[in-house]
Amino acid sequence: MGATNNNDMVKSSVSVGLSTSKIEYNEVVDSSDEFAELVETQPDDEKQIAQKMARYCWKVDKHILIYAIVLCILNQSDRGSIGVAKVVGLEHDLGMVNNDFNIAATLFSVGYVSLEFFSNFVLKYVGASRLLPTLGILWGCVCALQGVVNTKGQLYAMRILLGMSECGFTAGILLILSFFYPKQRLTTRVGFFYLSSPLANVLSGPFASALSQIHHPTIRRWQWVFILQGIMTIVVSILGYFVLQDHPEKCRFLSDEEKEFITTYKRREGTLGGSQHLSMRDTMRALSDWQIWVMLFGTFAACEACGSVTSFAPEVINELGFSPAQSQAMSALPSACGAIAIFFAGRIVRVCRSHWAAGCLALGTALLGSIILAATLNVPVRIFGLCLLGTGGFAALGILPGWNITANSRSVADSTVASGLTVFFGSSSGFVLSNIFLNSDAPRFIIGHSVNIGIMSVGILTCLITRISMGRRNRKLEECQSVDGSDVGFRYVY
Repeated sequence: MGATNNNDMVKSSVSVGLSTSKIEYNEVVDSSDEFAELVETQPDDEKQIAQKMARYCWKVDKHILIYAIVLCILNQSDRGSIGVAKVVGLEHDLGMVNNDFNIAATLFSVGYVSLEFFSNFVLKYVGASRLLPTLGILWGCVCALQGVVNTKGQLYAMRILLGMSECGFTAGILLILSFFYPKQRLTTRVGFFYLSSPLANVLSGPFASALSQIHHPTIRRWQWVFILQGIMTIVVSILGYFVLQDHPEKCRFLSDEEKEFITTYKRREGTLGGSQHLSMRDTMRALSDWQIWVMLFGTFAACEACGSVTSFAPEVINELGFSPAQSQAMSALPSACGAIAIFFAGRIVRVCRSHWAAGCLALGTALLGSIILAATLNVPVRIFGLCLLGTGGFAALGILPGWNITANSRSVADSTVASGLTVFFGSSSGFVLSNIFLNSDAPRFIIGHSVNIGIMSVGILTCLITRISMGRRNRKLEECQSVDGSDVGFRYVY
């Protein structure tokens, strides 16, 4: 918890009118050692605030974040289960040929993005404690039903329904995290939440390898993948009705003192949004902010890299001559590298002293992995390229979505729009991903890797553009403060 204990110091720095560069440094570099040195010069109430914040965040971590990570692991496993099913006989049994599998993968994205953008507005009025568990039960049922389809047409229908039932979960979790955590602790928590994606891949590889050894007279191996994963999701989702909370002001596991503490703190930093009214005027203002849209391309690139590892690493490895069971087991390696990278995403930001530079470094690593995959068919080198792609992609996933939401948390409208669009754009990468790794392009998949090279390059460029834009906006906020003496306490974090 000590990695983010200097957020109170940021607020103090803002209040005395320090320079923009100082504010940015405090918002990014938050090691416990630095905080200990700073506390020595602060009054006792600063220590008490830091201790209260640490206890509060740990309480929220235990009750909400850990459950969100577990449910997201199941979410990612259910979504990527079709890639697992493919290598254990799905295409053969359903008579899928040519690009039929790519069509099935694309239809999931069609269902997902059809309702995704509106999901956060529904969640704001319905409440996370009711909507998110219901979505989990729905997509668990649909996932299990994929195990009883007999034709590719039925599979297509199930993929659309799976996308529609899953939409709203990730964006909803990101929104309630922005309600509960202060700005300086949000990026780290979002990174931990996205840690569930590579963990799901690490677990699904050995899981699928074990399922491939099952021999049942009537239930095929790929059917076991869908049915068992769907049942697990349903069970865990039911628990969400008792675990998830809408926002701190209505939270059952927080004391009245803790509720007062966090609402006062978030009101001072300008990010109190849980109980605020969501107006159409503020929503349209947030939607018209070009900077939010530019930042989304970085998230798009990160999701493209992660999706390449999640959905197509087993296929790429299988085309190199390995058996289905070996392909599933070996596909866990790039995801394991990604899990390690996303776990240290916050430290990468601190080392780089900025989100934009850390994002460039992560996407640059994924870019190098894509170049290697496009350049050679050497098996060990290609495995190394997949590991670089997973490391860079998942590291970027732990940095860029959280940066987008943290930087755009000035009002509930900004948080709602930023979290919704972040997931919407990330999910839209599935349209590209599903149509660039074609069976006819095996085993090199030069088209897929070349497209990824271009997308990673654009993602790096958007990080640079965002850095320049935020610097200019912060200078304007400083100028307004020097002219009229007012200070809203908000600065863009880059």
